[in-house]
Amino acid sequence: MKIISKYDAPPILFIPGALTGEWIWQGNFPEYLKAKGYPVHTFSFPGHGASFIQRNRFGLQDYIQSCVDKISSMPTPPIVIAHSLGGLVAQYAATRVKVQALILLSPVPATGMSNAILQLAKKSPLSVLKFASVLIDGRIARFASAPLGVYSDTCSPEQRKLVTHQLKGESLPVALSLLAPHKIDKQSLSTDRILFIGATGDHIIPASEVQKSADALGCQAIIYEGMSHTFQIEKDWPKIAQDMLDWLMKVETGKKQELAGTDTSLRQTQGAVIDA
Repeated sequence: MKIISKYDAPPILFIPGALTGEWIWQGNFPEYLKAKGYPVHTFSFPGHGASFIQRNRFGLQDYIQSCVDKISSMPTPPIVIAHSLGGLVAQYAATRVKVQALILLSPVPATGMSNAILQLAKKSPLSVLKFASVLIDGRIARFASAPLGVYSDTCSPEQRKLVTHQLKGESLPVALSLLAPHKIDKQSLSTDRILFIGATGDHIIPASEVQKSADALGCQAIIYEGMSHTFQIEKDWPKIAQDMLDWLMKVETGKKQELAGTDTSLRQTQGAVIDA
């Protein structure tokens, strides 16, 4: 893969999911893409790491607005790579501010979490209880095994422990709003520039839900066998990163071809006017 000049590459903004922050992106995708010439930036939602009372002052609209503000502050529209809750927030933000492309890792479905929770409850009712408990206080995760699908066997025990010990409680107003979020204005999204990524070992946002979300927008989806919800510590995360790059190259090639076609038609139109 050719390394892109830092003067040509658009910036990439990484948005985390629930319970995590920009720390979840350390030592994985940003490192890989930075080495390929992309300027990379990370982001945390407001209130993460704050007290129970303070973080519960924030709702989903606050998360969306903070994301919009971050994107707007960047020198050029970024490529946004977002995970889980961040994937849903990124879609809302992209209806309000321009982005180059969206890559969504197991995003919360725009139709809400109800079906995903029901599927998890059928497989492991205890996992639903564990997840709900950690939303209230992230430290609870340290005293029990993780909910089904958060990690896979290919995530090293050391990395699992590192992530688990950094989890923070989530805003309950945000979490509750995910049961039935408001509709996304699909007409404001460039759906040919959105990639969905899911995993068959993810039982938090099942691969079937990721595929449904992609189909609803007419977008491409890549589903990885056996991987879990926490892509950032999967052993084969570099494979995902390379697939992201390959997809971005195809999107950029398509954009250049479209612009070239537009320029040709303009020249032909102008020529017809002059000849007349």
